[in-house]
Amino acid sequence: MNLYTAPDPNNIERLNVEPVNARRNRQPLYAPRKKVFPKRAEGRFRRFKWIVMLITLGIYYLAPWIRWDRGPYAPDQAILIDLSSRRFFFFFIEIWPQEFYYVAGLLVMAGFGLFLVTSAVGRAWCGYACPQTVWVDLFLVVERAIEGDRNARMKLDAGPMRFAKLSKRVVKHSIWLLIGVVTGGAWIFYFADAPSLLVSLFTG
Repeated sequence: MNLYTAPDPNNIERLNVEPVNARRNRQPLYAPRKKVFPKRAEGRFRRFKWIVMLITLGIYYLAPWIRWDRGPYAPDQAILIDLSSRRFFFFFIEIWPQEFYYVAGLLVMAGFGLFLVTSAVGRAWCGYACPQTVWVDLFLVVERAIEGDRNARMKLDAGPMRFAKLSKRVVKHSIWLLIGVVTGGAWIFYFADAPSLLVSLFTG
């Protein structure tokens, strides 16, 4: 006995549906990129930020050149990471590998200090002394000096690629590249005697 009865094709309800993941219905996963043109800020906090930027950049670029007399047979560079002799010099402090727990302790204290400062005064570190903030400000100074303030940069960006626009972009990116080279170059001076290394770099 056959219990199955085929449905009448004329009585079947048909719904016009479309899969939600059809190619033409797909939405972009990300919003289109919008360029940001920061405007120059004024006021006492901005002036304080300029001062912090100059101090932090000065410390980074000039610290390897500070001399410190440690007597004969010892390097006279104040801050030196001497990998060949496995020693770390910081002014009057000399740390050997077996004493690295001092550095670990200093790093832990610096981390807690950063946490406490950030908790007490909000974004003091991120807004003023963080290396990313400092170098972004430096790059923006270069961009503003070459391409002008916010309105001038927006107008330049929206305009066609002419010689004036191309030359400004080439100069800006060249200076940015120079800053990057100097920043990376300054870092290696912490690992060798800075004057001797500079002479070696230029003499090959």
